[in-house]
Amino acid sequence: MHYPIGLLFDLLASSSALPWNITVHFKSFPEKDLLHCPSKDAIEAHFMSCMKEADALKHKSQVINEMQKKDHKQLWMGLQNDRFDQFWAINRKLMEYPAEENGFRYIPFRIYQTTTERPFIQKLFRPVAADGQVHTLGDLLKEVCPSAVDPEGINLFMRYPPPNPDPSTSH
Repeated sequence: MHYPIGLLFDLLASSSALPWNITVHFKSFPEKDLLHCPSKDAIEAHFMSCMKEADALKHKSQVINEMQKKDHKQLWMGLQNDRFDQFWAINRKLMEYPAEENGFRYIPFRIYQTTTERPFIQKLFRPVAADGQVHTLGDLLKEVCPSAVDPEGINLFMRYPPPNPDPSTSH
């Protein structure tokens, strides 16, 4: 249950109509199964930590370190309140790079997986190959998750377990 909400939807409810109805229980929290989030401040801190991690990979932390506290707050509030313009005014800085640098140092990514003991794959991946060729999403998947690539191309929407071809049986 610690996967991002979009991933949970893809894994558990992608065949259902949106909006996705979620039932939230306020008693008997499963402490042994889930980490309890103590506050909204903890969620904000986690978000900012992820932003700092991505900026460290892309820009050697230069962009996030040059921002003021009010910029961090604007980024978070724009996301929290579904205000794209407010969010993008700050996030844009994190997505830009000087042309002379030929792109980001590394591409921050995380591939979530449910079929192994490791909950996700995350490693350094350069956007440009040693020969100067720009890497694609397919290149990243071939390197870090070869099972996602079949001879006919990339299957980005793999389901685990795969859909059951026999409707008379269930998982």
